[in-house]
Amino acid sequence: MYDLILKNASIVDGTGADMYTADIGIKAERIMEIGKLDGAEAAEVIDASGKLVAPGFIDMHSHADATILAFPTMDSMLRQGITTFVGCMCGHASAPIGKYWEGNQAMFDILCELSDKVFPDMYDRDYYTLTKDTIPLIKRDHHYDADWTTFAEWLDRVDAHGTSGNMITLAGYNTLRLNCADPDEQKLLTDKEKDTIKGHIREAMEAGAFGLSTGLDYKPGIFAQTPELIEMAAELKPYDGIYFSHWRKTGARAGTPKKQKKIDGIREVMDIGLANDIQVEISHISTGFDIFPSNDDYMQKAAAERTLQVVDEYIARGARAWFDVIPNITGGTIIAPDLVALFRPWYMYTNGIDLFIENLKHPDYRQQLTDHIMAGKYFRLNPKIQPDWDEAQTVIGCTNPNYIGKTFRQIAQERGVSSLEQVFDLMVEDPYVKVFAASYSMTPPSVQTYFNHPRAMAGNDTFVFDLVSTIKYDPKFPHKKPNPNTYCGFVKYITEFGQPRIEDTIHKITGLPAEVLGLSDRGQVRKGYRADLVVIDMENLRTNENFIEPRVYPDGIQHVMVNGQLVIRDGQHTGKRPGGVIRRQSR
Repeated sequence: MYDLILKNASIVDGTGADMYTADIGIKAERIMEIGKLDGAEAAEVIDASGKLVAPGFIDMHSHADATILAFPTMDSMLRQGITTFVGCMCGHASAPIGKYWEGNQAMFDILCELSDKVFPDMYDRDYYTLTKDTIPLIKRDHHYDADWTTFAEWLDRVDAHGTSGNMITLAGYNTLRLNCADPDEQKLLTDKEKDTIKGHIREAMEAGAFGLSTGLDYKPGIFAQTPELIEMAAELKPYDGIYFSHWRKTGARAGTPKKQKKIDGIREVMDIGLANDIQVEISHISTGFDIFPSNDDYMQKAAAERTLQVVDEYIARGARAWFDVIPNITGGTIIAPDLVALFRPWYMYTNGIDLFIENLKHPDYRQQLTDHIMAGKYFRLNPKIQPDWDEAQTVIGCTNPNYIGKTFRQIAQERGVSSLEQVFDLMVEDPYVKVFAASYSMTPPSVQTYFNHPRAMAGNDTFVFDLVSTIKYDPKFPHKKPNPNTYCGFVKYITEFGQPRIEDTIHKITGLPAEVLGLSDRGQVRKGYRADLVVIDMENLRTNENFIEPRVYPDGIQHVMVNGQLVIRDGQHTGKRPGGVIRRQSR
């Protein structure tokens, strides 16, 4: 007797093979039979006629590990079909716990409370805090105890807590370096410091981590030179671990960073892999070249093709390399739909936006802001870095309907003023004007170009939440919200960035990542495999993507199973927690 039978399913099995129709019999955690199961007994039968059944999706780049204990039912992932995520990206991990707790954008409110600054800097000293001060606030706000020390204890803690989906982990190099060397000093590691970090990498791998991640645009990872990274990544070789890298592309995110060749960041990842004969994964790939104007679709596509040529050149030399792509043009983790949020440092000093907006009515105050911004002192709005910044921002909500759908530059040209002056005018006219901010390194054609590559997979680059996040929103102090990808990124990939064949589209988020990760019983609809399955109503599959209020679920993901149990039934969470940590398997 089966626990569950899916009848008349249109199966896309994750291998890229043609779709076919069959019944699927599930017992305990596994797929026990695929075929014609007429007359077979089951505790439950679901008619999947007209529905596509695929393996559960695998998110290859996530920061959900940072919030999974606060949101163990993983609603925002499961409701878009993701049953497994690879976390601890960009060098960040929740273990081991040392002197410092490495912050993240999901804990920004805690960082603000602990910092002695009015406006903490997420990319500088304020990015980490003393663990003894941070853990009590995590318990207060996120309702769990960070009561582990080692990587193994953290994984056991997650399993004991219970999760609705599956988590794959990595050792986070920034976290390790932060606690083993001066996090603010650009220097070579001592032999003692290197030995300590290597020991932590080995401990994580023995505990079940799949590899090591680095974040080379953030302190202290930005201080790590290539020889150091080669030496540290060598620890992965005995475990056949994978080196994941947020590669060098922006430089230190403060003021105007020193110009660097972005493509050299991709080359560095490849060189580290070749030097150690290990697999590498380029995190959230984007162009390796500076494009101006940045919103030129033809140039961005050409730059993407040239970036991929460099990747292919290394593969031809023997590099075992793959990469993940964010399925949007807004980047990952968070968005800030309020235009005024761009000026947070200034309205924090005025205790809210009311006085800030009042100050903007005075030309001397505007001149102070203009001088600061045009001098390249403010990273988030820096014309020296992004000369066409005013073409990357589009008004999507405003009391003046004539502005909606137009860029800052278009409105400024119509009014005969500078773009920055127009921005100030917009906020005075409507303090809560909403904007869509496109990443200046991506356009839809370039995203599609990356996804078309045979080594491409998908990664949302977001946290896991439900319809409430850990980022509190106060209209007096408007700030960040979860990126829409948090809720609909993989649906967006299928509906907007997929391949001509649905079988190939699904392969890139199921069978291919499972193969890259060395998962022997996931990623395919196959007899004997784990029953991580998604039932999709393709006719009604919609992202419901919303850039003003992103906390909304997609439509069309009808049922989701994890380890044979229904966690999403008819679009609603069942409350079950059959998932947990997937620990590294022999490869």
